[in-house]
Amino acid sequence: MAPVPLESSPSYIPTAVVGAHVFSIVYLSLVVGRTIYRSYLALPPSSATRHREPLRRGYVQTFSILSLISVITAGFFGVKFGLLSYRVWATERGVELPTSLFGDKGALRAGEHPGRFHLVKWLNDTPFYRDSLEVVAEKARYFWWGQQVSLGLISWTIYLVLEGQRRKISNLWAFLALAQLVNLSYAQNLFFVAVLLTPVPLPENVRDLTRSSVPVTSNRYSHFLERIIPRKKDGFIPKPALYSSLLFISFATVFIIPYAADTTAFVNVSCISGILPFSFLLLPYIIPTEWGTIISHPHDSHSTYMTLLRVISTFSAGLHLKSTFLALSHNTPESTYYRHNLLNPFKEEHRSVLGRGSTAVGRVFGAMGEHPAVGSVAWDVILTGLSLGVWAAIRGLDASDMLSSSIPFMGHTKRPSEGLADSNFWGIKTKKEKAIVTTDVSTDEPRRGPGRPKKTEISKGIEAQERNPSSTARRRKGIARKSASLGEKGFQRADHHRERSKRATSRTYSGRSRNSDDEYTPSEYERVDEGDEDAEEDFESAALAWGLLSIGGLGTGSAAVYGAETTSR
Repeated sequence: MAPVPLESSPSYIPTAVVGAHVFSIVYLSLVVGRTIYRSYLALPPSSATRHREPLRRGYVQTFSILSLISVITAGFFGVKFGLLSYRVWATERGVELPTSLFGDKGALRAGEHPGRFHLVKWLNDTPFYRDSLEVVAEKARYFWWGQQVSLGLISWTIYLVLEGQRRKISNLWAFLALAQLVNLSYAQNLFFVAVLLTPVPLPENVRDLTRSSVPVTSNRYSHFLERIIPRKKDGFIPKPALYSSLLFISFATVFIIPYAADTTAFVNVSCISGILPFSFLLLPYIIPTEWGTIISHPHDSHSTYMTLLRVISTFSAGLHLKSTFLALSHNTPESTYYRHNLLNPFKEEHRSVLGRGSTAVGRVFGAMGEHPAVGSVAWDVILTGLSLGVWAAIRGLDASDMLSSSIPFMGHTKRPSEGLADSNFWGIKTKKEKAIVTTDVSTDEPRRGPGRPKKTEISKGIEAQERNPSSTARRRKGIARKSASLGEKGFQRADHHRERSKRATSRTYSGRSRNSDDEYTPSEYERVDEGDEDAEEDFESAALAWGLLSIGGLGTGSAAVYGAETTSR
Protein backbone atom coordinates (compact mmCIF):
# COMPACT_ATOMS: atom_id res chain seq x y z
CA MET A 1 0.00 0.00 0.00
CA ALA A 2 1.42 3.37 -1.01
CA PRO A 3 2.05 5.84 1.81
CA VAL A 4 -0.41 8.69 2.09
CA PRO A 5 1.29 12.09 2.00
CA LEU A 6 0.71 14.06 5.17
CA GLU A 7 -0.37 17.64 4.68
CA SER A 8 -0.35 19.95 7.65
CA SER A 9 -3.42 22.11 8.05
CA PRO A 10 -2.75 25.69 6.95
CA SER A 11 -2.69 28.51 9.46
CA TYR A 12 -5.50 31.04 9.40
CA ILE A 13 -3.36 33.87 10.77
CA PRO A 14 -2.26 35.25 7.35
CA THR A 15 -5.88 35.25 6.20
CA ALA A 16 -6.91 37.06 9.39
CA VAL A 17 -4.18 39.64 8.79
CA VAL A 18 -5.50 40.40 5.30
CA GLY A 19 -9.05 40.61 6.65
CA ALA A 20 -7.92 42.96 9.42
CA HIS A 21 -6.17 45.08 6.80
CA VAL A 22 -9.36 45.55 4.78
CA PHE A 23 -11.45 46.15 7.92
CA SER A 24 -8.95 48.73 9.21
CA ILE A 25 -9.14 50.68 5.96
CA VAL A 26 -12.94 50.90 6.19
CA TYR A 27 -12.92 51.75 9.90
CA LEU A 28 -10.19 54.39 9.67
CA SER A 29 -11.90 55.99 6.68
CA LEU A 30 -15.05 56.34 8.79
CA VAL A 31 -13.03 57.83 11.66
CA VAL A 32 -11.45 60.36 9.31
CA GLY A 33 -14.84 61.18 7.80
CA ARG A 34 -16.23 61.77 11.27
CA THR A 35 -13.32 64.11 12.07
CA ILE A 36 -13.84 66.06 8.85
CA TYR A 37 -17.57 66.38 9.49
CA ARG A 38 -16.92 67.73 13.00
CA SER A 39 -14.61 70.36 11.53
CA TYR A 40 -17.32 71.29 9.04
CA LEU A 41 -19.85 71.81 11.82
CA ALA A 42 -17.38 73.98 13.76
CA LEU A 43 -16.61 76.37 10.90
CA PRO A 44 -16.31 79.99 12.12
CA PRO A 45 -19.04 82.49 11.16
CA SER A 46 -16.62 84.35 8.90
CA SER A 47 -16.54 81.33 6.57
CA ALA A 48 -20.31 81.28 6.03
CA THR A 49 -20.40 83.89 3.27
CA ARG A 50 -21.78 83.74 -0.24
CA HIS A 51 -18.27 84.19 -1.61
CA ARG A 52 -16.49 81.57 0.47
CA GLU A 53 -19.03 78.75 0.52
CA PRO A 54 -18.96 78.00 -3.25
CA LEU A 55 -15.15 78.15 -3.27
CA ARG A 56 -14.83 75.87 -0.27
CA ARG A 57 -17.41 73.46 -1.67
CA GLY A 58 -15.57 73.28 -4.99
CA TYR A 59 -12.19 72.70 -3.36
CA VAL A 60 -13.58 70.04 -1.04
CA GLN A 61 -15.18 68.25 -3.98
CA THR A 62 -11.92 68.39 -5.94
CA PHE A 63 -9.83 66.73 -3.24
CA SER A 64 -12.62 64.28 -2.41
CA ILE A 65 -12.61 63.12 -6.03
CA LEU A 66 -8.82 62.84 -5.96
CA SER A 67 -8.97 60.75 -2.78
CA LEU A 68 -11.59 58.49 -4.39
CA ILE A 69 -9.38 58.02 -7.44
CA SER A 70 -6.45 57.20 -5.14
CA VAL A 71 -8.28 54.50 -3.20
CA ILE A 72 -9.68 52.98 -6.41
CA THR A 73 -6.19 52.90 -7.91
CA ALA A 74 -4.77 51.24 -4.79
CA GLY A 75 -7.55 48.65 -4.79
CA PHE A 76 -7.12 47.90 -8.50
CA PHE A 77 -3.39 47.26 -8.27
CA GLY A 78 -3.82 45.36 -5.00
CA VAL A 79 -6.28 42.94 -6.60
CA LYS A 80 -4.12 42.67 -9.71
CA PHE A 81 -1.04 41.81 -7.65
CA GLY A 82 -3.04 39.27 -5.64
CA LEU A 83 -4.23 37.50 -8.80
CA LEU A 84 -0.68 37.41 -10.15
CA SER A 85 0.64 36.00 -6.88
CA TYR A 86 -2.07 33.33 -6.78
CA ARG A 87 -1.39 32.34 -10.39
CA VAL A 88 2.31 31.85 -9.63
CA TRP A 89 1.51 29.84 -6.49
CA ALA A 90 -0.98 27.61 -8.31
CA THR A 91 1.42 26.97 -11.19
CA GLU A 92 4.24 25.95 -8.85
CA ARG A 93 2.00 23.47 -6.97
CA GLY A 94 0.01 22.12 -9.89
CA VAL A 95 -3.29 23.59 -8.69
CA GLU A 96 -5.82 24.10 -11.45
CA LEU A 97 -6.81 27.72 -11.95
CA PRO A 98 -10.49 28.71 -11.91
CA THR A 99 -12.14 29.62 -15.20
CA SER A 100 -15.10 31.54 -13.77
CA LEU A 101 -16.62 32.61 -10.48
CA PHE A 102 -19.59 30.26 -10.02
CA GLY A 103 -19.33 27.70 -12.86
CA ASP A 104 -18.17 24.07 -12.79
CA LYS A 105 -14.63 25.30 -12.29
CA GLY A 106 -15.62 28.47 -10.51
CA ALA A 107 -13.46 30.07 -7.87
CA LEU A 108 -16.33 30.62 -5.43
CA ARG A 109 -18.23 27.37 -6.01
CA ALA A 110 -18.89 25.40 -2.82
CA GLY A 111 -17.25 22.03 -2.21
CA GLU A 112 -14.09 20.40 -3.49
CA HIS A 113 -13.79 20.71 -7.25
CA PRO A 114 -11.17 21.59 -9.87
CA GLY A 115 -10.58 25.30 -10.03
CA ARG A 116 -11.54 26.03 -6.44
CA PHE A 117 -9.98 29.16 -4.96
CA HIS A 118 -7.64 28.06 -2.13
CA LEU A 119 -7.39 31.36 -0.30
CA VAL A 120 -6.15 30.07 3.06
CA LYS A 121 -3.47 27.80 1.58
CA TRP A 122 -2.23 30.48 -0.78
CA LEU A 123 -1.83 33.13 1.94
CA ASN A 124 -0.24 30.59 4.28
CA ASP A 125 2.40 29.63 1.71
CA THR A 126 3.03 33.10 0.26
CA PRO A 127 4.53 36.08 2.14
CA PHE A 128 2.13 38.47 0.42
CA TYR A 129 3.21 41.76 1.99
CA ARG A 130 6.91 40.99 1.91
CA ASP A 131 6.76 40.11 -1.77
CA SER A 132 5.02 43.36 -2.65
CA LEU A 133 7.65 45.42 -0.81
CA GLU A 134 10.61 43.40 -2.00
CA VAL A 135 9.62 43.62 -5.65
CA VAL A 136 9.78 47.42 -5.46
CA ALA A 137 13.20 47.38 -3.76
CA GLU A 138 14.97 44.71 -5.82
CA LYS A 139 15.64 46.76 -8.97
CA ALA A 140 16.97 50.29 -9.32
CA ARG A 141 14.27 51.43 -11.76
CA TYR A 142 11.57 50.05 -9.44
CA PHE A 143 13.05 51.63 -6.34
CA TRP A 144 13.24 55.00 -8.12
CA TRP A 145 9.46 55.12 -7.72
CA GLY A 146 9.27 53.48 -4.31
CA GLN A 147 11.83 55.78 -2.70
CA GLN A 148 9.83 58.86 -3.71
CA VAL A 149 6.80 57.57 -1.81
CA SER A 150 8.94 56.98 1.29
CA LEU A 151 10.46 60.47 1.12
CA GLY A 152 7.09 62.06 0.44
CA LEU A 153 5.64 60.24 3.44
CA ILE A 154 8.33 61.70 5.71
CA SER A 155 7.64 65.23 4.49
CA TRP A 156 3.87 64.83 4.75
CA THR A 157 4.17 63.39 8.27
CA ILE A 158 5.92 66.54 9.49
CA TYR A 159 3.22 68.68 7.91
CA LEU A 160 0.51 66.47 9.41
CA VAL A 161 1.97 66.67 12.91
CA LEU A 162 2.78 70.38 13.05
CA GLU A 163 -0.23 71.72 11.16
CA GLY A 164 -2.69 69.22 12.59
CA GLN A 165 -1.72 69.98 16.17
CA ARG A 166 -1.78 73.73 15.51
CA ARG A 167 -5.32 73.52 14.13
CA LYS A 168 -6.26 71.00 16.86
CA ILE A 169 -7.51 68.41 14.37
CA SER A 170 -8.27 65.17 16.17
CA ASN A 171 -7.44 61.59 15.12
CA LEU A 172 -4.24 62.47 13.28
CA TRP A 173 -3.10 58.89 13.79
CA ALA A 174 -5.94 57.73 11.53
CA PHE A 175 -4.68 59.87 8.63
CA LEU A 176 -1.17 58.51 9.11
CA ALA A 177 -2.39 54.92 9.32
CA LEU A 178 -4.34 55.29 6.07
CA ALA A 179 -1.15 56.48 4.37
CA GLN A 180 0.47 53.19 5.40
CA LEU A 181 -2.51 50.90 4.71
CA VAL A 182 -3.77 52.42 1.43
CA ASN A 183 -1.37 54.94 -0.13
CA LEU A 184 0.02 58.40 0.47
CA SER A 185 -2.21 60.25 -2.00
CA TYR A 186 -5.41 58.97 -0.35
CA ALA A 187 -4.43 60.15 3.13
CA GLN A 188 -2.97 63.41 1.84
CA ASN A 189 -6.16 64.37 -0.01
CA LEU A 190 -8.30 63.57 3.02
CA PHE A 191 -6.10 65.77 5.20
CA PHE A 192 -6.33 68.58 2.66
CA VAL A 193 -10.11 68.39 3.00
CA ALA A 194 -9.75 68.57 6.79
CA VAL A 195 -7.49 71.63 6.52
CA LEU A 196 -9.95 73.37 4.19
CA LEU A 197 -12.73 72.83 6.72
CA THR A 198 -10.51 73.89 9.65
CA PRO A 199 -9.23 77.35 8.64
CA VAL A 200 -8.64 78.31 12.28
CA PRO A 201 -7.84 76.16 15.33
CA LEU A 202 -10.84 74.30 16.67
CA PRO A 203 -12.19 75.40 20.07
CA GLU A 204 -11.57 73.30 23.15
CA ASN A 205 -15.27 72.46 23.51
CA VAL A 206 -15.72 71.36 19.90
CA ARG A 207 -17.09 68.00 21.03
CA ASP A 208 -19.76 69.70 23.11
CA LEU A 209 -20.65 72.08 20.30
CA THR A 210 -21.15 69.24 17.81
CA ARG A 211 -22.61 66.71 20.21
CA SER A 212 -26.11 66.89 18.69
CA SER A 213 -24.86 66.12 15.16
CA VAL A 214 -21.82 63.96 15.96
CA PRO A 215 -22.43 61.83 19.07
CA VAL A 216 -19.36 61.62 21.26
CA THR A 217 -18.00 58.14 21.82
CA SER A 218 -16.71 56.86 25.12
CA ASN A 219 -13.78 58.93 26.35
CA ARG A 220 -12.47 56.49 28.95
CA TYR A 221 -9.50 55.71 26.76
CA SER A 222 -8.59 59.39 26.39
CA HIS A 223 -8.89 59.96 30.15
CA PHE A 224 -6.65 56.95 30.74
CA LEU A 225 -4.01 58.34 28.39
CA GLU A 226 -4.16 61.77 30.04
CA ARG A 227 -3.41 60.16 33.39
CA ILE A 228 -0.37 58.36 32.01
CA ILE A 229 0.83 61.13 29.70
CA PRO A 230 0.12 64.62 31.07
CA ARG A 231 -1.26 67.04 28.55
CA LYS A 232 1.06 69.82 27.42
CA LYS A 233 0.07 73.47 27.23
CA ASP A 234 -1.20 74.96 24.01
CA GLY A 235 1.60 76.03 21.70
CA PHE A 236 4.10 73.43 22.92
CA ILE A 237 6.58 72.44 20.21
CA PRO A 238 9.54 70.07 20.69
CA LYS A 239 12.96 71.39 19.85
CA PRO A 240 14.03 70.97 16.22
CA ALA A 241 16.95 68.74 17.27
CA LEU A 242 14.53 66.02 18.42
CA TYR A 243 12.68 66.03 15.13
CA SER A 244 15.98 66.13 13.25
CA SER A 245 17.24 63.01 15.02
CA LEU A 246 14.11 61.13 13.99
CA LEU A 247 14.51 62.43 10.46
CA PHE A 248 18.08 61.12 10.27
CA ILE A 249 16.92 57.66 11.33
CA SER A 250 14.09 57.75 8.79
CA PHE A 251 16.42 58.71 5.95
CA ALA A 252 18.89 56.03 7.04
CA THR A 253 16.22 53.33 6.76
CA VAL A 254 15.23 54.58 3.31
CA PHE A 255 18.88 54.43 2.28
CA ILE A 256 19.30 50.85 3.57
CA ILE A 257 16.10 49.36 2.09
CA PRO A 258 17.46 48.48 -1.41
CA TYR A 259 20.57 46.87 0.10
CA ALA A 260 18.48 44.81 2.53
CA ALA A 261 16.35 43.27 -0.23
CA ASP A 262 16.57 39.46 -0.52
CA THR A 263 18.05 39.26 2.99
CA THR A 264 16.66 38.31 6.37
CA ALA A 265 16.95 41.90 7.58
CA PHE A 266 14.50 43.23 5.00
CA VAL A 267 11.44 42.62 7.16
CA ASN A 268 12.98 44.39 10.16
CA VAL A 269 14.06 47.41 8.10
CA SER A 270 10.62 47.65 6.50
CA CYS A 271 8.89 47.50 9.89
CA ILE A 272 11.13 50.23 11.30
CA SER A 273 10.44 52.38 8.25
CA GLY A 274 6.69 51.96 8.79
CA ILE A 275 6.74 52.64 12.54
CA LEU A 276 9.00 55.72 12.51
CA PRO A 277 6.33 58.13 11.13
CA PHE A 278 4.19 57.49 14.22
CA SER A 279 7.09 58.57 16.44
CA PHE A 280 6.77 62.11 15.06
CA LEU A 281 3.15 62.10 16.17
CA LEU A 282 3.93 60.80 19.67
CA LEU A 283 6.98 63.00 20.30
CA PRO A 284 5.15 66.09 21.70
CA TYR A 285 3.28 63.91 24.20
CA ILE A 286 6.05 61.72 25.59
CA ILE A 287 8.92 64.17 26.05
CA PRO A 288 9.33 66.42 29.10
CA THR A 289 8.28 70.04 28.89
CA GLU A 290 11.90 71.15 29.23
CA TRP A 291 12.71 69.56 25.86
CA GLY A 292 10.48 71.97 23.98
CA THR A 293 9.25 75.53 23.82
CA ILE A 294 5.83 77.09 24.30
CA ILE A 295 5.03 79.67 21.66
CA SER A 296 2.59 82.50 22.21
CA HIS A 297 1.95 83.23 18.53
CA PRO A 298 1.82 80.86 15.52
CA HIS A 299 4.45 82.92 13.70
CA ASP A 300 6.99 82.04 16.40
CA SER A 301 7.08 78.45 15.11
CA HIS A 302 7.98 79.38 11.53
CA SER A 303 11.71 78.99 12.20
CA THR A 304 11.12 75.43 13.42
CA TYR A 305 9.06 74.61 10.34
CA MET A 306 11.67 76.05 8.00
CA THR A 307 14.52 74.17 9.68
CA LEU A 308 12.78 70.80 9.51
CA LEU A 309 11.54 71.19 5.95
CA ARG A 310 14.95 72.31 4.73
CA VAL A 311 16.50 69.23 6.31
CA ILE A 312 13.88 67.08 4.59
CA SER A 313 14.42 68.80 1.26
CA THR A 314 18.21 68.48 1.44
CA PHE A 315 18.30 64.78 2.29
CA SER A 316 15.46 64.00 -0.11
CA ALA A 317 17.26 65.71 -2.96
CA GLY A 318 20.45 63.79 -2.19
CA LEU A 319 18.71 60.42 -2.04
CA HIS A 320 16.70 61.18 -5.17
CA LEU A 321 19.85 62.15 -7.05
CA LYS A 322 21.50 58.91 -5.97
CA SER A 323 18.54 56.72 -7.00
CA THR A 324 18.23 58.55 -10.33
CA PHE A 325 21.91 57.96 -11.09
CA LEU A 326 21.64 54.26 -10.25
CA ALA A 327 18.40 53.81 -12.19
CA LEU A 328 19.81 55.44 -15.32
CA SER A 329 23.21 53.75 -15.11
CA HIS A 330 21.69 50.27 -14.66
CA ASN A 331 19.28 50.74 -17.58
CA THR A 332 21.56 52.50 -20.06
CA PRO A 333 22.35 50.19 -23.00
CA GLU A 334 25.86 49.58 -24.26
CA SER A 335 27.39 52.07 -26.63
CA THR A 336 28.01 49.38 -29.25
CA TYR A 337 25.85 46.53 -30.49
CA TYR A 338 25.96 44.02 -33.34
CA ARG A 339 23.41 44.11 -36.12
CA HIS A 340 22.75 41.02 -38.26
CA ASN A 341 23.28 41.51 -41.98
CA LEU A 342 23.49 39.03 -44.87
CA LEU A 343 26.74 40.51 -46.12
CA ASN A 344 28.20 41.15 -42.68
CA PRO A 345 26.62 38.98 -39.90
CA PHE A 346 28.53 40.78 -37.15
CA LYS A 347 28.24 44.40 -38.21
CA GLU A 348 29.10 46.70 -35.32
CA GLU A 349 26.82 49.68 -34.69
CA HIS A 350 27.26 52.59 -32.29
CA ARG A 351 24.53 54.31 -30.25
CA SER A 352 24.55 58.02 -29.64
CA VAL A 353 24.58 59.49 -26.15
CA LEU A 354 21.11 60.92 -26.67
CA GLY A 355 19.79 57.57 -27.83
CA ARG A 356 21.26 55.75 -24.85
CA GLY A 357 19.88 58.34 -22.43
CA SER A 358 16.39 58.25 -23.92
CA THR A 359 16.39 54.46 -23.72
CA ALA A 360 17.34 54.57 -20.03
CA VAL A 361 14.66 57.15 -19.24
CA GLY A 362 12.09 55.11 -21.15
CA ARG A 363 12.93 52.01 -19.14
CA VAL A 364 12.63 53.87 -15.83
CA PHE A 365 9.24 55.33 -16.69
CA GLY A 366 8.13 52.10 -18.34
CA ALA A 367 8.73 50.22 -15.10
CA MET A 368 5.33 51.36 -13.84
CA GLY A 369 3.69 48.92 -16.25
CA GLU A 370 5.97 45.94 -15.65
CA HIS A 371 4.57 44.79 -12.30
CA PRO A 372 1.38 45.60 -10.33
CA ALA A 373 3.34 46.43 -7.16
CA VAL A 374 5.48 48.94 -9.03
CA GLY A 375 2.44 50.34 -10.83
CA SER A 376 0.69 50.96 -7.52
CA VAL A 377 3.66 52.90 -6.17
CA ALA A 378 4.21 54.82 -9.42
CA TRP A 379 0.60 55.96 -9.66
CA ASP A 380 0.73 56.96 -6.01
CA VAL A 381 3.65 59.27 -6.83
CA ILE A 382 1.77 60.77 -9.79
CA LEU A 383 -1.47 61.35 -7.87
CA THR A 384 0.37 62.79 -4.88
CA GLY A 385 2.26 65.22 -7.10
CA LEU A 386 -0.96 66.21 -8.86
CA SER A 387 -2.64 66.96 -5.53
CA LEU A 388 0.32 69.04 -4.37
CA GLY A 389 0.19 71.17 -7.50
CA VAL A 390 -3.55 71.76 -7.15
CA TRP A 391 -3.09 72.61 -3.47
CA ALA A 392 -0.37 75.14 -4.26
CA ALA A 393 -2.64 76.75 -6.86
CA ILE A 394 -5.78 77.13 -4.77
CA ARG A 395 -3.86 78.35 -1.73
CA GLY A 396 -1.98 80.96 -3.75
CA LEU A 397 1.39 80.00 -2.27
CA ASP A 398 4.25 82.42 -2.66
CA ALA A 399 7.10 81.30 -4.90
CA SER A 400 9.78 82.76 -2.61
CA ASP A 401 8.35 80.80 0.33
CA MET A 402 8.43 77.60 -1.69
CA LEU A 403 12.02 78.13 -2.75
CA SER A 404 13.19 79.15 0.73
CA SER A 405 11.58 76.00 2.18
CA SER A 406 13.30 73.69 -0.29
CA ILE A 407 16.69 75.37 -0.79
CA PRO A 408 19.08 75.48 2.21
CA PHE A 409 20.64 78.79 3.31
CA MET A 410 18.11 80.79 1.30
CA GLY A 411 16.79 83.78 3.24
CA HIS A 412 13.10 84.23 3.87
CA THR A 413 11.79 87.39 2.20
CA LYS A 414 9.54 89.29 4.54
CA ARG A 415 6.32 90.50 2.96
CA PRO A 416 4.50 93.70 3.91
CA SER A 417 1.63 91.69 5.38
CA GLU A 418 3.87 90.18 8.05
CA GLY A 419 3.62 91.94 11.39
CA LEU A 420 0.83 94.25 12.34
CA ALA A 421 3.30 96.96 13.40
CA ASP A 422 4.58 97.55 9.86
CA SER A 423 4.27 100.92 8.17
CA ASN A 424 1.64 99.66 5.74
CA PHE A 425 -0.68 98.80 8.57
CA TRP A 426 -0.46 102.30 10.00
CA GLY A 427 -0.94 103.74 6.51
CA ILE A 428 -4.12 101.75 6.10
CA LYS A 429 -5.31 102.92 9.49
CA THR A 430 -4.62 106.55 8.54
CA LYS A 431 -6.58 106.17 5.32
CA LYS A 432 -9.48 104.70 7.28
CA GLU A 433 -9.48 107.64 9.69
CA LYS A 434 -9.39 110.10 6.79
CA ALA A 435 -12.35 108.35 5.21
CA ILE A 436 -14.31 108.64 8.46
CA VAL A 437 -13.50 112.35 8.74
CA THR A 438 -14.63 112.93 5.15
CA THR A 439 -17.87 111.11 5.87
CA ASP A 440 -18.46 113.28 8.93
CA VAL A 441 -17.96 116.47 6.93
CA SER A 442 -20.32 115.41 4.17
CA THR A 443 -23.07 114.22 6.48
CA ASP A 444 -22.94 116.90 9.18
CA GLU A 445 -23.38 119.99 6.99
CA PRO A 446 -26.52 122.03 7.88
CA ARG A 447 -29.67 121.73 5.81
CA ARG A 448 -30.71 124.57 3.51
CA GLY A 449 -33.69 126.55 4.76
CA PRO A 450 -36.87 127.23 2.78
CA GLY A 451 -36.95 129.79 0.04
CA ARG A 452 -34.80 130.65 -2.93
CA PRO A 453 -31.05 130.53 -2.20
CA LYS A 454 -28.96 133.63 -2.46
CA LYS A 455 -26.45 134.22 -5.23
CA THR A 456 -23.55 133.87 -2.82
CA GLU A 457 -24.83 130.50 -1.68
CA ILE A 458 -25.25 129.39 -5.29
CA SER A 459 -21.68 130.36 -6.12
CA LYS A 460 -20.40 128.58 -3.02
CA GLY A 461 -22.39 125.50 -3.98
CA ILE A 462 -20.90 125.46 -7.47
CA GLU A 463 -17.39 125.71 -6.04
CA ALA A 464 -18.15 122.88 -3.61
CA GLN A 465 -19.48 120.75 -6.48
CA GLU A 466 -16.31 121.32 -8.44
CA ARG A 467 -14.22 120.34 -5.44
CA ASN A 468 -16.33 117.28 -4.53
CA PRO A 469 -18.32 116.10 -7.56
CA SER A 470 -19.23 112.79 -5.87
CA SER A 471 -21.33 114.50 -3.23
CA THR A 472 -23.15 116.51 -5.93
CA ALA A 473 -23.96 113.36 -7.84
CA ARG A 474 -25.19 111.77 -4.63
CA ARG A 475 -27.59 114.66 -3.97
CA ARG A 476 -28.86 114.69 -7.53
CA LYS A 477 -29.84 111.05 -7.34
CA GLY A 478 -32.63 111.86 -4.88
CA ILE A 479 -34.28 114.52 -7.10
CA ALA A 480 -37.01 113.30 -9.48
CA ARG A 481 -37.48 115.35 -12.59
CA LYS A 482 -41.00 116.18 -13.73
CA SER A 483 -40.42 114.85 -17.25
CA ALA A 484 -39.13 111.43 -16.08
CA SER A 485 -41.22 108.36 -16.78
CA LEU A 486 -42.59 106.02 -14.13
CA GLY A 487 -39.75 103.55 -14.67
CA GLU A 488 -37.12 106.25 -14.25
CA LYS A 489 -38.84 107.41 -11.07
CA GLY A 490 -38.68 103.86 -9.71
CA PHE A 491 -34.95 103.59 -10.38
CA GLN A 492 -34.34 107.00 -8.87
CA ARG A 493 -36.35 106.08 -5.80
CA ALA A 494 -34.27 102.90 -5.37
CA ASP A 495 -31.06 104.89 -5.70
CA HIS A 496 -32.38 107.36 -3.16
CA HIS A 497 -33.05 104.60 -0.64
CA ARG A 498 -29.61 103.13 -1.26
CA GLU A 499 -27.94 106.45 -0.63
CA ARG A 500 -29.94 106.93 2.54
CA SER A 501 -28.76 103.57 3.84
CA LYS A 502 -25.16 104.44 2.99
CA ARG A 503 -25.43 107.76 4.81
CA ALA A 504 -26.99 106.03 7.81
CA THR A 505 -24.11 103.55 7.91
CA SER A 506 -21.55 106.33 7.63
CA ARG A 507 -23.23 108.23 10.44
CA THR A 508 -23.10 105.10 12.60
CA TYR A 509 -19.35 104.69 12.16
CA SER A 510 -18.73 108.42 12.52
CA GLY A 511 -20.81 108.42 15.70
CA ARG A 512 -18.66 105.63 17.06
CA SER A 513 -15.51 107.57 16.28
CA ARG A 514 -16.91 110.74 17.83
CA ASN A 515 -18.17 109.06 20.99
CA SER A 516 -15.01 107.07 21.62
CA ASP A 517 -11.40 107.30 20.58
CA ASP A 518 -10.97 103.51 20.81
CA GLU A 519 -10.20 101.55 17.66
CA TYR A 520 -13.14 99.74 16.10
CA THR A 521 -13.32 96.08 17.13
CA PRO A 522 -15.60 93.84 15.06
CA SER A 523 -18.12 91.54 16.63
CA GLU A 524 -17.77 87.78 16.79
CA TYR A 525 -19.62 87.33 13.51
CA GLU A 526 -17.60 90.05 11.74
CA ARG A 527 -14.15 89.01 12.93
CA VAL A 528 -11.85 87.06 10.61
CA ASP A 529 -9.26 85.06 12.52
CA GLU A 530 -5.71 84.69 11.33
CA GLY A 531 -5.43 81.88 8.81
CA ASP A 532 -9.03 82.37 7.64
CA GLU A 533 -8.12 84.67 4.78
CA ASP A 534 -9.04 84.19 1.15
CA ALA A 535 -6.22 83.58 -1.32
CA GLU A 536 -6.45 84.06 -5.06
CA GLU A 537 -5.75 81.03 -7.21
CA ASP A 538 -2.24 81.09 -8.60
CA PHE A 539 -1.42 78.41 -11.15
CA GLU A 540 2.14 79.71 -11.41
CA SER A 541 2.63 78.23 -7.94
CA ALA A 542 1.34 74.92 -9.28
CA ALA A 543 3.82 75.08 -12.16
CA LEU A 544 6.66 75.77 -9.73
CA ALA A 545 5.55 72.89 -7.50
CA TRP A 546 5.45 70.46 -10.41
CA GLY A 547 8.83 71.71 -11.57
CA LEU A 548 10.38 71.04 -8.17
CA LEU A 549 8.71 67.62 -8.11
CA SER A 550 10.19 66.78 -11.50
CA ILE A 551 13.70 67.90 -10.56
CA GLY A 552 14.03 67.02 -6.88
CA GLY A 553 11.48 64.25 -6.52
CA LEU A 554 8.42 63.96 -4.33
CA GLY A 555 10.30 64.65 -1.09
CA THR A 556 11.76 67.98 -2.20
CA GLY A 557 8.61 69.15 -3.98
CA SER A 558 6.33 68.33 -1.06
CA ALA A 559 8.69 70.06 1.39
CA ALA A 560 8.48 73.22 -0.72
CA VAL A 561 4.67 73.19 -0.81
CA TYR A 562 4.24 72.36 2.88
CA GLY A 563 6.82 74.95 3.90
CA ALA A 564 5.10 77.71 1.96
CA GLU A 565 1.74 76.64 3.37
CA THR A 566 2.81 76.66 7.02
CA THR A 567 4.75 79.93 6.90
CA SER A 568 2.24 81.94 4.87
CA ARG A 569 -0.71 81.60 7.27
